Amino acid sequence: MEDKSKVSKQEALDSSDKSKLYGLALDEINMQLSTLEKGIIVPRMSTVLAVLRKFMPHYIWQGFYFAEEKEMVIGPYQGEVTCPNIPYTGVCGTCARKKESLIIPNVGDFPGHIVCDKRAKSEIAVPIVDKAGRVIAVYATSSDRLNAFDDVDRKYLENLMPILLDGELQ
Repeated sequence: MEDKSKVSKQEALDSSDKSKLYGLALDEINMQLSTLEKGIIVPRMSTVLAVLRKFMPHYIWQGFYFAEEKEMVIGPYQGEVTCPNIPYTGVCGTCARKKESLIIPNVGDFPGHIVCDKRAKSEIAVPIVDKAGRVIAVYATSSDRLNAFDDVDRKYLENLMPILLDGELQ
């Protein structure tokens, strides 16, 4: 049986391919997270990262930065060793401050971009906001291709992030 989750890292993914892969990933994430206790976020984050890595070939790095008072602090991640603490600038910091997802087609064009992985050419960041409206963390992923992320990625990732806090897909 052919593994539908595997797409070459060199192949560009169209919206239809991404939707299929995200659909498969979300099914597995639901199954895996059903065995974990709700409200304990780090194991849930780690599981989401492992499943997304399996299905999303255009990700070279992905992880979470926790929103602390003075700076953002690295949480679970997969990829090259990265910046452990970052200021509220750059892609993740801006995402946290604005409480909105950011799609960055070319990180070199983003003012204040913090280089944690020299291979990164594009990035998406999605805030994790609790019911009180506080940003708990930011999920970010990067690609070694320009324009690797689009509204398909944004839609699926925004729908996925609340499951980390309340256990339910949006």
